[in-house]
Amino acid sequence: MQYGLTKNTIDRMKLKKVPNGTETDFRFIWEVNYANICGKKVLLIVHADTRYCMICTDIKPSVWRNLRDYIHELIDYVMRREGLSEEEVDRYFDLAGTEEITKTHGRKATGGMIHLTQYLNYYEKILVEGSMYQPLISDVANRDIGKLVTHPELGYVEPREFFLKVIRELLSEFDA
Repeated sequence: MQYGLTKNTIDRMKLKKVPNGTETDFRFIWEVNYANICGKKVLLIVHADTRYCMICTDIKPSVWRNLRDYIHELIDYVMRREGLSEEEVDRYFDLAGTEEITKTHGRKATGGMIHLTQYLNYYEKILVEGSMYQPLISDVANRDIGKLVTHPELGYVEPREFFLKVIRELLSEFDA
């Protein structure tokens, strides 16, 4: 699995050399952007295939030093919160393989982040002070019906619903 960092995120982490993203299966790519939303610095972690996202604010220095581990833990937490079983989540991480920090994976993979960065500026009032993971604004974003750059043939989809469908199909595809 690869976590594709935008230039803003790479600069914030003060990383010198970050390899290009090589993963081609968008189901195993999470793009990460450090942006200004609602006047706050926000970390967006977006599933490249479905535009499902997790939004974080007030990132602690220890998290920046261990961003890969934090993203792993957050994906694990959120997948369980969405109703996936422990076995399903563990299987997803097993299928995804080694987790790597890379540069972003191109316009298709980052298309959802651009939309979200603009869209979320309207939701300043639901940011929760003192909490890194922002479940309320994440839920709003994950229910924003729209077209996906990665699946234009589908028309309009809800990221949350489509994410769960994609993950369950992925798991059954590899278990068959």
